[in-house]
Amino acid sequence: MDLISPSGNDAVMRRRSDGSYSVGFVSTAFRAAVTITRPSNTTGYTAGDVIGVADSGTPANAGSAIITLPNIGPAGGYILVQSVRLMIGLSSVPAGMGAFRLHLYSATPTAILDNAAFDLVSGDVGKYAGYIDLPAPQDFGSILMTQADYAGTLIKLASGSSSLFAELETRNAFTPASGTLYGLRVLTLEAGL
Repeated sequence: MDLISPSGNDAVMRRRSDGSYSVGFVSTAFRAAVTITRPSNTTGYTAGDVIGVADSGTPANAGSAIITLPNIGPAGGYILVQSVRLMIGLSSVPAGMGAFRLHLYSATPTAILDNAAFDLVSGDVGKYAGYIDLPAPQDFGSILMTQADYAGTLIKLASGSSSLFAELETRNAFTPASGTLYGLRVLTLEAGL
């Protein structure tokens, strides 16, 4: 067995008895967990709106819809998104609530507030890393939950940064409960490219 490390990441190569080779890579797993509290109002979302936090000064007002996922991978490195979980602090699914779309960016995107329509502005195209669709949440008793596993999205983090940035888009119109908690868990693997 030979150990090859061309870029500082370990790769293992094993010669089989038939003369062929198998290769394996050593990788590191990362997990970012963030919880946001949406504004303390019941202003309805239309399909395509983003969900953000409550304004720190006036909780009923809309705050930023940009979610920071810290320590999601090695600074400036490549990551592979393995799983995204969204937990919503409600005990029943609101009428009309459906799927969500999580938009990902390698650097902070242009400011956008809760309940604004998602818009990939031209200045953010170079930062945009794609999206992951999350199916409609399921009722788990005390919380709602949805997840997407093995998304396989490969992302290059910004130079010197170990964070990823996101915006959570509604795919259906619904009336939210006031001050609802949204917990986002993103699991990644270092790609080692």
